[in-house]
Amino acid sequence: MPAKPHDIHTATRYTYWESNKGFTCPLCGSSLQHEYNNGGRRVETIKGSLWVVTNYYSCTNRECEMHDAFPAVYPSVLQRKRFDLDVWAKVIQHHFKHNLNYSLIVELMWDDWNVSISRGTVKHICEYFEMAGKQYMDEKVLREVKSNGKIILSLDGAQPVKNEPSLWVFSDRLTGHTLLARNLESAPAPQLKEILKEIEELYEVSIVAVISDKQRNIVNAVKAFNPNIPHVYCQYHFLTHIVEPIAAKDSHLKTTLKKAIKTLSIVVNSKMATSNELYKIFLPISEELKCAISTRGDRFEIFPGVECHDNLTYIVEKLIPFQSHSLPGKISRSLEALINALNKVVSKTQLLKDEITSLVSEFEQIRKIFGKRENRSGYIKKHVKKWVYKLQSRLKRRDLEYDPSKLKWQYPSYKLSCEDIWQQWIRLVKSYERGLFVAYDDEDLDFTNNAKEQLFHKSKHHFRALLGNENISRIFLEHGGLYSRLMDIEYSKKNVSSILLACETPLTESHRKRFTAQYATIKRTWRIREIDTGNFIKFKKNILTLEKT
Repeated sequence: MPAKPHDIHTATRYTYWESNKGFTCPLCGSSLQHEYNNGGRRVETIKGSLWVVTNYYSCTNRECEMHDAFPAVYPSVLQRKRFDLDVWAKVIQHHFKHNLNYSLIVELMWDDWNVSISRGTVKHICEYFEMAGKQYMDEKVLREVKSNGKIILSLDGAQPVKNEPSLWVFSDRLTGHTLLARNLESAPAPQLKEILKEIEELYEVSIVAVISDKQRNIVNAVKAFNPNIPHVYCQYHFLTHIVEPIAAKDSHLKTTLKKAIKTLSIVVNSKMATSNELYKIFLPISEELKCAISTRGDRFEIFPGVECHDNLTYIVEKLIPFQSHSLPGKISRSLEALINALNKVVSKTQLLKDEITSLVSEFEQIRKIFGKRENRSGYIKKHVKKWVYKLQSRLKRRDLEYDPSKLKWQYPSYKLSCEDIWQQWIRLVKSYERGLFVAYDDEDLDFTNNAKEQLFHKSKHHFRALLGNENISRIFLEHGGLYSRLMDIEYSKKNVSSILLACETPLTESHRKRFTAQYATIKRTWRIREIDTGNFIKFKKNILTLEKT
């Protein structure tokens, strides 16, 4: 029999059979009897070590499943596990909620709680919870879907590794849960149709609507599966296609401006500021220019190229008053050359910027129309047709093709003219027409498949935080399906503990390669027209110092 270690000073904990039905078997009602205890074992907790003695019992009925000796479990301890549930919960929260890798968790558990735990144990805890969490979510999802009595299916695929299988995720928009995740070499319509049938059979309820992007294989699969159910085409994907040629032009604008600024003498030689008086004086302007070209945007509202152009125009306007100062000849000539160079690059790209601004205005109109989600489909269709008719009228006046059935797809490039882009927009509206307005007439239907995109993004973020930027694609492919099921779990201590206690299923070990990457980056404030970086104040101070000397 093991002896209690001398370093454990807390009272010994004993486990006993406790039930409101008394000392009787919960299966057959016969009496229970005490068999033996294990002599005790060490359990590590957040608050220190415990000595737990486990008592074993058996049913007196030889025919009962509980006739073999079974343990009375201590409330906060898993069977045959060294650490208690509090430690397990901390590890699981660190990994799944806060995206920390195994090695970092080992350090935090020691620094925060003085709990010594190996990396291998942390890995085992996390992989054990993957299976426990999947079992918990499978039961929870099945229960909630059956309660609703129907499924509104959302589906999409992501191919993180070129020429490798794609991860396809099928989820229910009513419950918000993933129903099925599968890696597919290819996803032809017949195969997707069979998966839709499989989902209905698995959950024993009907799929009453589908939300997806307008991939031909998905469209054909839904038609073959059930042509009578609504099929919503994701508005987010539609608007993304609309904005693609604008984004291509804007990207080209930013690249052109960035290249021009990086060739300026004061920027190229800014590192020489400590040894060269001229570059020291202009160092604040060099920093301001670097801020100006470090613009970032979003997909629909902020366009980095346009912002960069406006930033440079702003800098020119701020620099011109400094020409009135009494400056040494070399400084004066450098300032004039800088202003001229900036004016040249701004004026050279002005036409491209104006094109983008004009197209953005058109894009905002169609986006605003689709944003009126309190209206019915008839109202939205009417205003979309007006928007399309306006584009067609312009093309007709220019004697260009405007019939959507005769327009062909063109790759979204900065080289496309405004007329080319209008034609692509007309073609897009026509191709999306069948499923673009469906959601306006049914409150249960969503307008976008954004939740699926966010799920893929969050999954990749999780694995990137664990492994760095390398190996993300393959790990995402191998584990993304399982992780998509675990994302809906509430990672509170109470919920994590209940999931662990409900599952004693062993998990086959899986290999995960660890990769840690650290990058030293300088984040610059690019909103220089709104936020004072202090660079012009420093430059003015340099100029005033020059005038005094």
